[in-house]
Amino acid sequence: MSSGDAEKARDKTTQTTTDVDPANALESRPSVSSSSSNSKLQKRNKSLTKSPSVLERATSMFKKEQEKPISRVFSISSDRETNAPLKFKSNSISTSKYNVVTFLPKGLYEQFRRVANLYFLSVATISCFESISPIKPYTMWVPLTFIITLSMTKEAVEDYKRHKQDNEQNRTPIERFNGECMENKEWRDLVCGDVVRVVRDAFFPCDLIMIGSSNEERTCYVETKNLDGETNLKLKRSVDMGDGVKVISNAKLANLCRNSQRDDVMANAEDHLSGNLCTVECEHPNNSLYTFSGNLELKPPFVSEKKKIAVTPTNVLLRGSQLRNTEYVYGIVIYTGHDSKVMMNASETPSKRSHVEKQMDYVVLGMLILLLSMSTISAIYCSWWVKNESPKHWYLDTANSDEPFDVNKTDIVGVFAFFTSYVLYGYLIPISLYVSLEFVKVFQAMVLLNRDRKMYHEETDTPMSARTSNLNEELGMVHTVLSDKTGTLTCNAMEFFKLSVNGVSYGEGITEIEHALIKRQGGNPPARSSKAIEPSFNFIDSRLTDGQWRTSPDREQLRSFFRILAVCQTVIPEGERTPEQVVYQAESPDELAFVVAAKRFGFFFNNRTSTTVEVLEQSVNKSEKDSVRTYEVLNLLEFNSTRKRMSVVVRSKDDNKIILMTKGADSVIYERLAVGNKGGNAAKESTQQHIDDYAACGLRTLCLAQREISSSEYEAWNKKFIKASQAMKKRDEELDAVAELIEKDLELVGATAIEDKLQMGVPRCIEQLMRAGIAVWVLTGDKQDTAINIGSACSLITPQMSLKVINVEELVKLESEGEISKEEMKTQGLEAVSKQIDDGLEIAKQCAEVDAEMGLVIDGRSLSFALSAELKDNFLKLGTSCAAVICCRVSPLQKALVTKLVKDSGKITLAIGDGANDVGMIQAAHIGVGISGQEGMQAVMASDFAFAQFRFLERLLLLHGRYSYKRIARMVCYFFYKNLAFGLTIFIYNLHAAASGQVIYNDWLMSSFNIFFVCYPVIILGLFDQDVRPDSSLKHPELYSETQWNKNFNKKSQAVWALNAIWVAIVTYWSIMKAVHSGEADHEDGHVFGLWEVGTTMYTSLVFTLNLQIGLFINYWTWIHHLTIWGSFALWWILNVVLSHTDVYYSTYSYKIFTESTVLTPKYWLGFWAVTFLCLLPYIIASSLKRLFKPSLYELVQNEESLERGACKQCLGVTTEVDGGAGGQKFKKRATSSKSHDDSMTSNDSYSDVSVVGTTTPRRQGTLRKNISIPGSATSQRTTPLGSMEILPDVSAFPQPGTPTRLPPRTPPKQ
Repeated sequence: MSSGDAEKARDKTTQTTTDVDPANALESRPSVSSSSSNSKLQKRNKSLTKSPSVLERATSMFKKEQEKPISRVFSISSDRETNAPLKFKSNSISTSKYNVVTFLPKGLYEQFRRVANLYFLSVATISCFESISPIKPYTMWVPLTFIITLSMTKEAVEDYKRHKQDNEQNRTPIERFNGECMENKEWRDLVCGDVVRVVRDAFFPCDLIMIGSSNEERTCYVETKNLDGETNLKLKRSVDMGDGVKVISNAKLANLCRNSQRDDVMANAEDHLSGNLCTVECEHPNNSLYTFSGNLELKPPFVSEKKKIAVTPTNVLLRGSQLRNTEYVYGIVIYTGHDSKVMMNASETPSKRSHVEKQMDYVVLGMLILLLSMSTISAIYCSWWVKNESPKHWYLDTANSDEPFDVNKTDIVGVFAFFTSYVLYGYLIPISLYVSLEFVKVFQAMVLLNRDRKMYHEETDTPMSARTSNLNEELGMVHTVLSDKTGTLTCNAMEFFKLSVNGVSYGEGITEIEHALIKRQGGNPPARSSKAIEPSFNFIDSRLTDGQWRTSPDREQLRSFFRILAVCQTVIPEGERTPEQVVYQAESPDELAFVVAAKRFGFFFNNRTSTTVEVLEQSVNKSEKDSVRTYEVLNLLEFNSTRKRMSVVVRSKDDNKIILMTKGADSVIYERLAVGNKGGNAAKESTQQHIDDYAACGLRTLCLAQREISSSEYEAWNKKFIKASQAMKKRDEELDAVAELIEKDLELVGATAIEDKLQMGVPRCIEQLMRAGIAVWVLTGDKQDTAINIGSACSLITPQMSLKVINVEELVKLESEGEISKEEMKTQGLEAVSKQIDDGLEIAKQCAEVDAEMGLVIDGRSLSFALSAELKDNFLKLGTSCAAVICCRVSPLQKALVTKLVKDSGKITLAIGDGANDVGMIQAAHIGVGISGQEGMQAVMASDFAFAQFRFLERLLLLHGRYSYKRIARMVCYFFYKNLAFGLTIFIYNLHAAASGQVIYNDWLMSSFNIFFVCYPVIILGLFDQDVRPDSSLKHPELYSETQWNKNFNKKSQAVWALNAIWVAIVTYWSIMKAVHSGEADHEDGHVFGLWEVGTTMYTSLVFTLNLQIGLFINYWTWIHHLTIWGSFALWWILNVVLSHTDVYYSTYSYKIFTESTVLTPKYWLGFWAVTFLCLLPYIIASSLKRLFKPSLYELVQNEESLERGACKQCLGVTTEVDGGAGGQKFKKRATSSKSHDDSMTSNDSYSDVSVVGTTTPRRQGTLRKNISIPGSATSQRTTPLGSMEILPDVSAFPQPGTPTRLPPRTPPKQ
């Protein structure tokens, strides 16, 4: 780009990115002494300040939108005013949600976005009008203010912490070049174009282009764990500014910034406008952490002649990362503040809401509709009564009443009655539901989940992490688990295991997959070593080890093979540079395995600079000494999921040959091999057979290839490469296209095979999930044979399973050979996949008829057809009919598309993965789970829940998910039940009082209903209830089906609770009004029960009924349950006593009512107990009959548990063996046995044995017995102290090794 072009680009950028007139910016500066400079600037200002018309301005604005530049251009300068017209964002950040001005309005807006809060605000507002409201305003405003204040206080505390953190970051000191030397500034003072120096262990203040460091190689090490969670150090390089700029000094920086000898600001502005300053051209700010396109244009006197240098991601230092093992670096500021990549990634993850929460919104809406309907009925009835009945009651004198009861204005009477009822019936909506639910969910996530020691991974010191509390109950409703393989089911700790060179396979021993398959088939596999020879290396073959490869007839090919392993990589060596003590920092475990293997074979990679790689190579002849060979890295063609290969172009300094070295998937390497059988290509068929054999053993394979390039060919290609590397638009596509030009006519060198072992406990976990009725889909990039064998080894596929394989291998082969075109491939492929899916549906139908399981395997090419609009419905139908699905050779995009397809079917999906390629899948699913493994923390950062091992998924779903769903579903049902029962008594009495708005309860007592009297027991239910023991949840995974199909919060369940509430309201009202309130004198002074005594008795009955109701379906009694239930009764009486002795102005109708009248009357004490019993009687009868004649699964397990403990002890409420004492020894013994079983699973044999299941029956079996005698409903409750919750390590140990694994045949769940 010429200087004129650069000036045009800068002018264009200025005009399109700012609203500031450059002329105005220049006019505010001092004038320049030089007349030529003045005349030039005056001409420019004159042209810029020309006044445009309105039409011209509109046209200009439209053009600016249409002609937005593809890049941003700014100057490198120590003068802050140089780039000021560009209006880039400052480096000060703010992550807070509120400030002093916006907190109140924005906070209130957030609170009243909830429908329930908005409703209560309207009620509180209406209560201010005494002519309408039947209650005192403060009795509505106090509880509403309390709830809103509580929520906003929480918001304020959290936001204050954010403000504090932001202020600390913005005031962090940094060294900035001021034109002469480095000076101390704060982060917030930095602007684009500044040059800064960052010292060791400091964080980078913004995004920088690295231009120098303390190392001679001009490199540095960076830790990026704050960005992507990866703890391994990454090597960053300075931009290559030429041999003339090796050391950065103040003088050099002064020339770079052009400010040391020219202090006149206007002169500097002239340089900026005329294009004499060094500039940076880069892409606009974006959130991609791993890509960057930019150019650095250097000009004299900083360099001898003008040059443009491409800036790559390896030259960029990102804000949030930390400088390590390097004394200091210099960098040019490119993105500041909220434009930096880490801040662009700081947007909140899209909010996910659980199925129960969505249903709850509909219930709230239904309650609002009911409330409006009741208010309308009351309004109509009141209007009719005032018009037709009130004249009969002469003492009311309605003829002379005001508007609320004016007999001549019945329409106005109806309106008043409507709003009066609207306020009065507000207790149908539980005001404390959302606050209580949020508290319960946070407790479940932060305490019960995060502190579960059984999901703590000691080896990596990784606890369970619930990153959101919104989806706790969703964990209990999962139908489909979609899982990655590498790093999720496997350890992602690669071990070099086998290799093939020149048609000869090397490497002894069997893999873990082979070992498991032989045992499953009843064979006796040979013993295999549980430890690698060296981390990442487990290769055994005397033909190659200890230098014996030099005696092979293929030693030249073997040397090329080992050389590619040592050179074609991006690993960083650290520590002592000896084979025994060197430490390699690799971006992937595969590369680490290759470099370690090369070292073991005698090709020791010991040093790397910015442009060279040094390898200590073993000589071919044993008599010769080992030699150090240096390879100049000319170009690096990086690996990505599209290319599926990596290449380096190197020049050997020994013979000056230029060699292209490539490694990648066999499918892409074989496409680029030279025609004919020259060199290693003669063995390509036998090598392909070895690759297939390795894949069948569950090994990961790669091909190695190379070719020598002439100098002329390289020079011509390198010009294209440089042009592509400097492209500002679609740089990655340009580089891929250029790479295709040189990655051709390759010579096959060999193939590698790496073993990635299964994680401990994976077979058991998958077996348990499938017994629970959860379908498991594995989405992997492996070959078909590899995926099938791994599926068999981890219990996903069983020998008895009908397996349908869908692929289009024949068509792919015909296409690669050129026999069919791409269009024909598309048509024929669609037809072939459609036919195979139809065949699969027939098989699925047959399997359903005989109650057998079916599995499906589909490759990536076939999957692309199956996901098309024509076939996706049938494919989904087939997939959801299968117990197991394996999708192999899939891309990250296909993973997300498959997940979205299953999610759109309405079934709750859970996606689990460990790498960046799993992020799309994790975010697409209802629930995302991240594995913190070897591939960084991208998956964890995008997930809802995270832990270290796949086996923890069993506990997360079958225990915590099931518990959370049952607790929250029962809690929400109870909230609506109690409010409906309470609200209906008010409604019935209001109709009894001609819908006049007369209340039967005290205002304060009504306001306290949701906050004090019936709130705490239900919260404790949501926190601690357990219908069965934790170990029983894992022992009987079929229990999960009850929560999976939403049986506790479906329409039937909601209707049953609504009918129960109606029964309670009717029985309470009529029993109290007709039986207790008889009208005769109640004691010797002649006092009778009045309105408020009757209301107090009715309220007491409701408090006892509702609290004892929750006691009836509590399964797990602790001292906290007793405290809250009996404490609620005590609190009711205490508050009545207080109101009875409080001034009448504040206590209103309760003054002297309770202590002076109600408690002195015997029928009060006899009445509410009788009414309570009558209200609870239907529930007691129905639940007992159901338990006797049609028990649910969890009731069967409760009976089994009661038999194990002894029914007599359970009925008497004696504590179980988990409490200690004599029984405690028994529990400890069992826990110890379970622990030893856990420990035994660490060996390969132990957890491989777990996969040997289901060899005699078509479906997975368990231990649940349905012919257990039912001791009675009392045995459904367990009395256990609070300390024995599932957060303790001993409660839910794995079943003992001798535990049988049979259960009744698992039938397909009902849709």
